[in-house]
Amino acid sequence: MKKMTYNCSPRVSFLREYYLNDEPRTRRLINNCRHHIAFMLYMEGWRRCKRDPKVATARIRKSYAEKYMLENTVPNISPKEIIVGKPDLRDLTAEEQKLYADYTAANQYVIENWGRKDHVGLDYQLLLDKGVVGMIELVNDEIQKIDLNDGLQAERYEFLLCSRLELEGLLKLSQAYAKRALEMAEQAEGEDKKDLLELYKVLEQVPAKPARTFREALQSIQMFTFNLYGLYSYGKPDLYLLPYYKKDIANGTLTPEKAQELIDCFYLLSIQNCPSWAAEGLMLGGRDADGNPIENELTWHFLNAIEHTRIPDPNVGFCVTDQTSDEILDYVSELITKGYAQPQIWNNDAVVESMVQNGFDRRDANLFTLSCCVEVTPIGCSGINVTSPMINVLKVFLEAFDKCTDEMTYDDVFKAFTTHFYNVVKERVLLENLYFLEQARNSTDPVRCSLLIHDCIERGLTHDSGGARYNQLEPDLFGVINVGECLNVIKRIVFEENRITIEELKKALKCNYEGYEELLLYIRNKVPHFGTGDAQSNQIMKNVTDAILDAFSDKITVRGSTILPGNFSYLYHVREGEMTSASPDGRKAGMPLHDGCNPVQGYDTLGPTISLSSTVFWEPSRFLGGTAVNVKISKGVEKEKISSLIKGYIKTKGAQLQFSVISPEDLLNAQKNPELYKDLLVRIGGYSDFFVKLGKNQQDEVISRTLIEM
Repeated sequence: MKKMTYNCSPRVSFLREYYLNDEPRTRRLINNCRHHIAFMLYMEGWRRCKRDPKVATARIRKSYAEKYMLENTVPNISPKEIIVGKPDLRDLTAEEQKLYADYTAANQYVIENWGRKDHVGLDYQLLLDKGVVGMIELVNDEIQKIDLNDGLQAERYEFLLCSRLELEGLLKLSQAYAKRALEMAEQAEGEDKKDLLELYKVLEQVPAKPARTFREALQSIQMFTFNLYGLYSYGKPDLYLLPYYKKDIANGTLTPEKAQELIDCFYLLSIQNCPSWAAEGLMLGGRDADGNPIENELTWHFLNAIEHTRIPDPNVGFCVTDQTSDEILDYVSELITKGYAQPQIWNNDAVVESMVQNGFDRRDANLFTLSCCVEVTPIGCSGINVTSPMINVLKVFLEAFDKCTDEMTYDDVFKAFTTHFYNVVKERVLLENLYFLEQARNSTDPVRCSLLIHDCIERGLTHDSGGARYNQLEPDLFGVINVGECLNVIKRIVFEENRITIEELKKALKCNYEGYEELLLYIRNKVPHFGTGDAQSNQIMKNVTDAILDAFSDKITVRGSTILPGNFSYLYHVREGEMTSASPDGRKAGMPLHDGCNPVQGYDTLGPTISLSSTVFWEPSRFLGGTAVNVKISKGVEKEKISSLIKGYIKTKGAQLQFSVISPEDLLNAQKNPELYKDLLVRIGGYSDFFVKLGKNQQDEVISRTLIEM
């Protein structure tokens, strides 16, 4: 398809600066992404129904609280917005600050959240086809089918009742937004008045009624999602929004330029909705359910929005197949070379084949998405819990190695690690299954989400209760590559070179290499490392990852599903590194763990092709819980080289690839003069962020990654 890119509109430029200059938003978002004011409204709703005898369960009470929160949320419409829906970001009054403190203290005792919240991709088609009113009618029809004399249907009734309560609240919220747009229009003049009247007409239609146009579809999705106050993937918008786009273009009610502006504005709302440490997400390209390639006008539009908005979110993934055109891959490579840290690259068919091998239907597998960072989940049919539990595998290895002796062989050391890891996994999975039980009793997500997840309506269960089609557990492991490198070093310097004994190496680690500086230099500079194409280190890493998968292979969740671990760090490689002692891979105590699936920082010194060949040797696509392969490349690289690297990677069993195109000088200068580098974007462990918003330790870790010249 011929290249389709458009200029950034003045509206988008204005909104970008307007949102980014609202710095207080970062302190007005609390850890679970629920804004302070929304949280207070929710807690007030919870309090008000305390003595209502009809509120028979905690889940019903939570849905009443959700409804109260939605009905009392003040619409937040900023100047020039044409897509709306974001938290109330105003400062708290003194009275509200006290109320917030009281509710925060009470919350830790009365509302327990268990397991991983949100992190799913919703199927918005029901919303777009029926609207909220139609969804309420659907729920009412399902309730009418229930025999209330049959106690076995009580849970189904609870699910549907909760859904209706929340949808009624959402309907009130959307009506309040429409009213607010009309009030603002009455006070505006000229183009602003015209824009607000058009917005009012859109809000009168959606999300209450079915979406008829491309703009209405975008607006309906935004209005449904923002007040969930969590992290959700928008799935594949270049697939399900295409009919609306084509119809509007054909009948002349939409131009490509206007569509681009709408998508840009849709992207920009992530600034106000998503904290800098988190990620919203979407997927582009790849295949549809039948396996046909997806590459169309909207694919170009959503990619073009990366260039216009230049922000970390939404976290955009681009799925590449052997049918992806050179034209669009060339543009993707161009975006990467410009330093936007977007999009991620996904080896579509390798991921799909891995999903099929792990029991997913191929049609569902074709429609996979990143749940937020790099976790793999099927769109609209997932009760999958991601990044839970999190396990520091390097710490597990060090605990096992501390019990090793000079009498042991290399195979004994390897077995000591795998045995200890197996026992740790057994304990953590048991705990996770107990969390699943509590999660089913006390749902962590708003119940209305489950209406957009197959097969919850059919089963009469929320996705937190196992109503979804897929219910796998996806733990997140970090430090895996460090473990492989530790074993690589131990095999060479202890068992092949007899340079040091196990006991002496353990002593060096306890001393944090103080007094063993020569050994540390040898490990770092002389030992052949993973990431350099060395066959032995590659095989050791494969053995480690095989053993890790094997440790989970006989485990079953309380929902009867399998466990599919991930191997990426999010940002815990820095946090966990601070709490992890020195390790045989040449890492001193407190230093970060490896930053993803690629080699330990500083050890892949022979270029990206060799580094990636080492990484794909252990078949990352098997780790459906998520993999992140970070490549840091110097500024000025030609887009053709990026494109060639991507094409080569897609022929492997690698899953994901992400780039930071920067210079060490810029990173160092940004640390000293952050006000001059506000737009500097970097990849972290599965998401991207503005470099200057990272903590000092996180910044240092990004700087430490090997810079590759191409």
